[in-house]
Amino acid sequence: MTGEKRMFSSYVKNKDSQDSIIFGDGNQGKVKGLGKIAISNEHSISNVFLVESLGYNLLSVSQLCNMGYNCLFTNVDVSVFRRCDGSLAFKGVLDGKLYLVDFAKEEAGLDACLMAKTCMGWLWHRRLAHVGMKNLHKLLKGEHVIGLTNVCFEKDRPCAACQAGKQVGSSHHAKNVMKTSRPLELLHMDLFGPVAYLSIGGSKYGLVIVDDFSRVTWVFFLQDKSETQGTLKRFLRRAQNKFELKVKKIRSDNGSEFKNLQVEEFLEEEGIKHEFSAPYTPQQNGVVERKNRTLIDMARTMLGEFKTPECFWSEAVNTACHAINRVYLHRLLKKTSYELLTGNKPNVSYFRVFGSKCYILVKKGRNSKFAPKAVEGFLLGYDSNTKAYRVFNKSSGLVEVSSDVVFDETNGSPREQVVDLDDIDEEDVPTAAIRTMAIGDVRPQEQLEQNQPSSSTMVHPPTQDDKQVPRVEAHDQGGAQDVQVEEEEAPQAPPTQVRATIQRDHPVDQILGDISKGVTTRSRLVNFCEHYSFVSSIEPFRVEEALLDPDWVLAMQEELNNFKRNEVWTLVPRPKQNVVGTKWVFRNKQDEHGVVMRNKARLVAKGYAQVAGLDFEETFAPVARLESIRILLAYAAHHSFRLYQMDVKSAFLNGPIKEEVYVEQPPGFEDERYPDHVCKLSKALYGLKQAPRTWYECLRDFLIANAFKVGKADPTLFTKTCDGDLFVCQIYVDDIIFGSTNQKSCEEFSRVMTQKFEMSMMGELNFFLGFQVKQLKDGTFISQTKYTQDLLKRFGMKDAKPAKTPMGTDRHTDLNKGVMHIFRGSYATT
Repeated sequence: MTGEKRMFSSYVKNKDSQDSIIFGDGNQGKVKGLGKIAISNEHSISNVFLVESLGYNLLSVSQLCNMGYNCLFTNVDVSVFRRCDGSLAFKGVLDGKLYLVDFAKEEAGLDACLMAKTCMGWLWHRRLAHVGMKNLHKLLKGEHVIGLTNVCFEKDRPCAACQAGKQVGSSHHAKNVMKTSRPLELLHMDLFGPVAYLSIGGSKYGLVIVDDFSRVTWVFFLQDKSETQGTLKRFLRRAQNKFELKVKKIRSDNGSEFKNLQVEEFLEEEGIKHEFSAPYTPQQNGVVERKNRTLIDMARTMLGEFKTPECFWSEAVNTACHAINRVYLHRLLKKTSYELLTGNKPNVSYFRVFGSKCYILVKKGRNSKFAPKAVEGFLLGYDSNTKAYRVFNKSSGLVEVSSDVVFDETNGSPREQVVDLDDIDEEDVPTAAIRTMAIGDVRPQEQLEQNQPSSSTMVHPPTQDDKQVPRVEAHDQGGAQDVQVEEEEAPQAPPTQVRATIQRDHPVDQILGDISKGVTTRSRLVNFCEHYSFVSSIEPFRVEEALLDPDWVLAMQEELNNFKRNEVWTLVPRPKQNVVGTKWVFRNKQDEHGVVMRNKARLVAKGYAQVAGLDFEETFAPVARLESIRILLAYAAHHSFRLYQMDVKSAFLNGPIKEEVYVEQPPGFEDERYPDHVCKLSKALYGLKQAPRTWYECLRDFLIANAFKVGKADPTLFTKTCDGDLFVCQIYVDDIIFGSTNQKSCEEFSRVMTQKFEMSMMGELNFFLGFQVKQLKDGTFISQTKYTQDLLKRFGMKDAKPAKTPMGTDRHTDLNKGVMHIFRGSYATT
């Protein structure tokens, strides 16, 4: 019996019974109910009374024996066993003349060991790049690696990151046949890409090479397909020299990067046979094709676990390659790829969770004795040239190599995600990669030789401690980094179970505010807060301030990636001509409610320094009139079709300029090799006086080439008629609104524009030039709520009490012509 109701796992209230218990002091306690108390996950005690005012919990030995337990009493403790199987249920200790049992402690003691092993098992699953549980069991059972602790793996427990990153359909079984007898006898190779965005190192392709015998995998990141030939030559020479083995054959598809005169001449000299898969038959090169999918699936999973920015995709691919070379077992030989190639078991004790928080020791450059000795960052992988980790320093915005790192692998543990299609942001982030050729890299606790990094560089923001901090250029470190999986058993995830957002019909009397604006539930608010935590709401005034914020550093890097992708300029020695300065402009892009959606960094030219007739000629560019936009909205409402909106990213960078213009290098991103060089423009830059006109001419010519006609009254209005359907397009600099009486025409227009320019598709028109637009069945409605809120904030009245009229209605005033308006200046500006 007990007096504590909270101890019960199940309980039935005793309403009618008048039973009571007499205590030793003569007082009585009423029996309030009967229930069950769980003493562990497997054991419980039934028929326990809840007694009012009982100060102690009492356990009857005779009732325990009647319930199927045996009790063993000694002079120090008591042990209670289950009679059916002899298992220990719980223990107690002698305290005076009573035996005391702490059920909470007993439960923790019985389960702690298994729980600890299970949690550590899942930590190793995340450390080893989310390798499948079946493969981890094989590694542990066969002792194929060094450093993997004796842990327990739950086979049936789903991993949210694996579900999101690796879900696939049913697979076809591989053939259990060995076609080669030694490493490097046959190499499979393939090129994946181009990735939609350039990496920080400027790469957009990945060259994957797989050894048929050991399944060792190497990954190299390339800026262009043409680099494949040089990379392949260097790899084959170094591989044959390092492992003292001859490459007999290589197998690839019929891509021009492999099938060309330069590669064939080299292979002829080396005596290497080149095999090709049949056209449009990737199955014949299935080993490397499957490897590509494994690498990308694992990289996607690792990026998704801690919401690591996608600009580190190549670091994730590199780390995935490093992991699978050391943890996947060959289907037939039952050894890791690393052991098959080197003869040694791999050591995985230094592995840490990709993207996890870390603290990096600052060895030099601290300005004060009391300055922090460590800065925060997150893990990107393992360096190829030293026994150290590759980490991202959030303070400097740089990728650094350091061995003095402390990891917090518990941060940001994945939560259950509520997927709402309305909340998905389709706008991608610029990608990053790592570029280094390596054959058997160096890792902490493990040494293999590594090849020299390629010469590709990318400018980085400097910090105050640039000369002291070990600096890593943004090339793409890849290569022989790892020894990878066999094609056999790549990680498979069980069917994805996605929780959909439940839409509730809320009672009208419980809704506060305007019903037409929809209801914000708590789950929606959580998603909003998660998004808001990944953007900075403060707009910096100086580039030095922006460089201290990782969010703005990524925004600036994205802008520079756009410059490189559009080939805006060329770095040249400083000429004698006029050189225009540049500056950074930082703005937060907001939605119609004023919520910050994205940090936008814009590099602009100081156009006021341009010389007329020398740096520019004509500058006029037509801009849409508000009257035209209102007429277009009315026309669309009248003909019952929707208007949509799109935005051209870095629009001015698409327009070629005729004049010879030079600008300074971006502040904070000067090239360390050529700090005195300047940029010769081949495309227009924001801030140049001719930039708007150049962009308008570029877009106008493109639309005319696609059968559009320029409006006679408004040159920013373009129309197109096809089979009786009208398509209209209104241009306002880089913002475009469009619509058609035929929905397929809108889809085709979006496709054509996306092929020519880099676009942001923004869906239906809802916010344009300060107007909030609602397209409803009853008509189209325009308002300026955001402008009104900004106005109130500007004059310090955002928290003022709202009123229907700005002045009191209970007073009547007459016109007095003799009064001077002494306060007119204070309110006339509003």
